[in-house]
Amino acid sequence: MFRAPWVLALCLAPLATLSPAEGAPYGPPDPRDVALAARAHRVDHNTAARHISPEGVLAYRHRPGATADQLSVDILPEDDTGIWTGAYAAAMACRWHATRDPEALLLCRRLAAGLDLLSRATGVEGCISRSVGRLAPGAAPGERIVVSPLGGGLCYRRDPSRDTLAGVTLGWWFLHKYVEDPEIRGYASRNLGAIARRLWSGKMKLRDADGRVTKYGVLEAKSGLVFENGPYAAIGLATILAGKAVFPCPELDHAWAKLRDDGWVHALDAQYTWFGGHVTTASNLNMVHMALLVLATVNEPRVQKNVARALRDLRAKSRGWQNGGFLAMALLSGQAPDRPAMVEELRQTLTDMPPGEQAMIYVAQQFDGPIVPVWMRPNDTWQWKVESSHVPLSPELAVPDPVRTHTRADWLFAYWLARAAGELHPGGDAPPSR
Repeated sequence: MFRAPWVLALCLAPLATLSPAEGAPYGPPDPRDVALAARAHRVDHNTAARHISPEGVLAYRHRPGATADQLSVDILPEDDTGIWTGAYAAAMACRWHATRDPEALLLCRRLAAGLDLLSRATGVEGCISRSVGRLAPGAAPGERIVVSPLGGGLCYRRDPSRDTLAGVTLGWWFLHKYVEDPEIRGYASRNLGAIARRLWSGKMKLRDADGRVTKYGVLEAKSGLVFENGPYAAIGLATILAGKAVFPCPELDHAWAKLRDDGWVHALDAQYTWFGGHVTTASNLNMVHMALLVLATVNEPRVQKNVARALRDLRAKSRGWQNGGFLAMALLSGQAPDRPAMVEELRQTLTDMPPGEQAMIYVAQQFDGPIVPVWMRPNDTWQWKVESSHVPLSPELAVPDPVRTHTRADWLFAYWLARAAGELHPGGDAPPSR
């Protein structure tokens, strides 16, 4: 396990736009890209200093001004620690790839320790959990909280879901792909291989440490005899192929061949609808984009064709939504059609997104109307899972939430994935190739 201190020794050095010494100068930047780079510098520092728990996971929602011990307590019962820690790890891997900033490498090591603990805490190899942390002094474990066999007061939240798997797989995949550190790659290989093998041996169902299938753990390429289930196929196949790529073994070779023959690849472009109706949400599309991004960057041509088709369809359905996560993941996947428009939409989204971390109390509704500008949307959760038509009824009456705050790692996720894709560059050397 990496043994980095909770608060990294971060210095507010002058903003630098470092990149590997390759290629010619990138050319004059868009002034907004310079401003976005400066904002990224500030948000990076704040996130690293205030929103990573002692266990190395992203404390995406917690009490204002939390101490290190309080972060560990606050994050334990949260549902989404796994997915957002994986997303943040992927973002920091992209930051390292784009800048070679030593701070990014330190964060990759810290987050690799946290992602590793999300599995090790269960005591079962390859068994992931939703969250990991410690109880408040004198507190008893609550619903779905399990005392870890690792001891030392460590606990984990059981019942991981498809979105947990999508985020954890994404984080490990990009830590392995973009960070050359041998220790990080060793952790990534071991974890991805173990997670993939356990998923396959569990009949493509996520299972808790006791072997029971979790509430949202079923993955399948088809629903019934006719309808293809693209979202489940993408999340399951991404885990198997990522594991196979970094941990070659006969078991995963067999898994890939069987899934391919059973139609999982063919189902990948059936993303937006299945059962003949619209059943997707922004949250579902977020985890689907995570899985498709992994599949787009795995060296498997038979998969990439259907992934590209799926991403084109998703872009057509979500144009103008100002969903920076979708846009950045599509760009990093190599999406070419409509790319200039996608970059401009992302640039404006990141520029318009409110910078504050303080969660606000809103009375909100969801409606089927025009897209709501990103600056009007609630800011108390990961922005890229919020519906684009989710608007406060009375924004002028919104007040700060007195009991919790929220990280802006969601902003960093969209920004650094786009930078790794060669976009939003603030000038200087050409960005590295994907």
